[in-house]
Amino acid sequence: MLTTAQLKDLKQVNISVDPAKTKERTQQIWKSQKNATKTELTDFAGCNPASVHRIYKTGAIHIKLAIAFGQVLNVNPYYLTGEADELGEFSEALLLQLLQQHGYAKLAEEIAPPVEEVVMPKRKYTRKAKPAVEKAIPIPEPEPEPEPEPEEAPVAVEELASASAADIDLPEEDLQALLHSLVILERAGIAAAKEKLALVKGILVS
Repeated sequence: MLTTAQLKDLKQVNISVDPAKTKERTQQIWKSQKNATKTELTDFAGCNPASVHRIYKTGAIHIKLAIAFGQVLNVNPYYLTGEADELGEFSEALLLQLLQQHGYAKLAEEIAPPVEEVVMPKRKYTRKAKPAVEKAIPIPEPEPEPEPEPEEAPVAVEELASASAADIDLPEEDLQALLHSLVILERAGIAAAKEKLALVKGILVS
């Protein structure tokens, strides 16, 4: 906001864009104020009540009184100049805008609040977990199948036929199996089996 000393340095040049609105609105606002408030306003602007009366008689208002009305009475100074249709409220942004608009950019820079440096919060770094590498499960090699035990070679029937009873040394189960095989082959009509079976019978009955 401006001080009285800063306000007194402003030029007394008319900034109204609509004299009729400036007349009506200034008079209405001024007359609705208490005497103490009126005195506060003129003291702040460094003028007397006659300067205010001149506004609603001529429709001309200079920036000094527009700001004084705005800052003391909390009204939009653009409402007094006829540039705004809403009474609104006074703000530092409106003050800076008004100063820059009418050639007081340097003063606007002096009273403008310092721009705070915005410090962006550091982003918290989160270490990403590495994907778990699954260990290869060794596949057990199939155990080798045990080799079948060699079967005892059957005794040839010819050997039985040519050998003497004393030379033959076979388990009873093998002899039964041989005889059983020859019997089956004989029934199947195998000529060789008939001959061999006949030899075996001849040996057995001799």
